[in-house]
Amino acid sequence: MIALLGASAILLSALQASISAPTSAFRGCLHDATAKATTQKVSADTIETYLRNACTVQMGSLKEALVSFRMKNGMTRRAAADDAEMTIDDYVSTPADNYKFTAKQNAKAAAPAAPVVAATTPAPTPATSTTPPQKH
Repeated sequence: MIALLGASAILLSALQASISAPTSAFRGCLHDATAKATTQKVSADTIETYLRNACTVQMGSLKEALVSFRMKNGMTRRAAADDAEMTIDDYVSTPADNYKFTAKQNAKAAAPAAPVVAATTPAPTPATSTTPPQKH
């Protein structure tokens, strides 16, 4: 019983390790690509495409590892591929969202401040009666 439990733990650790290296490589690539995009001033609208293109190799390796891992855990190939694609989308969206936020903040900071125009109130006019005459 203990041997079976130990063997299961070792097997699960080995399976988890099979996706750990590709995950780390992909996340590292995304980090480096985001830094490079910042220096190249990539537009916020195209950052996701930029990241995917910059990390194509690592993304492919991770997807293969995820599909394999999930199929070993009983998923069909199609379901595993769909799930792997969603996982990759999540990994890409985090740095892309951060990049978009930072770009927006930097654009606000770079925009010149609008001059403050003091509000002027018109001079009071002499009081006139606006009430209609009353009948007695």
